[in-house]
Amino acid sequence: MKLIHLPSLALLVTASLLSANTIAAPELSKSLSSTTSSDMVHVFGWMEDACDGEQPPYKKVYDKHAVFINSIRGQRPYEDFVKPKAQWSSEYRNTIKEVKMNIGDIYTEYRVIFNKGVTYRGQPLEEYIFSFIPESSGGQNTLKFSSNANISTIMSNFQTRQVEYWGEMGNRGAIYNPKNKMVTCEFW
Repeated sequence: MKLIHLPSLALLVTASLLSANTIAAPELSKSLSSTTSSDMVHVFGWMEDACDGEQPPYKKVYDKHAVFINSIRGQRPYEDFVKPKAQWSSEYRNTIKEVKMNIGDIYTEYRVIFNKGVTYRGQPLEEYIFSFIPESSGGQNTLKFSSNANISTIMSNFQTRQVEYWGEMGNRGAIYNPKNKMVTCEFW
């Protein structure tokens, strides 16, 4: 499986698309006011901010994402579960077909499977997958698109930037896997 990192993908686009910092934020602001609840950019758009969501206008999006996740993910001491559908955010309840949870040896994974017609920036979105290491750090957030999605039309919105982690600098941003049409943010 060959993964294409966004810095590599960015080299393939035109020079005007390379300045994601000036393109993405205004485009996101505009799209937030003009989307319906079936276009999930206003929930998952924080991933475009180098998988961070701290810069305006991404902070508001990240906060909506937290509400979305907390309405689905139930927690008891040392136990995660899927909340009953009646407790899911009413704004998104009708866009979700089902939620599956898998507790693995290391990661706990939630798969939010969407009904047909749900999109991200107009591209058909099948699933949102979030996984994490309970009682620790590390995990992934993934947008899984339909096989007929044209991901190249949205990738220029995703930014990458240098961050420090344990005294070393590294690139942080979403990773695109063209084989399975997934855009993933990984966390340390």
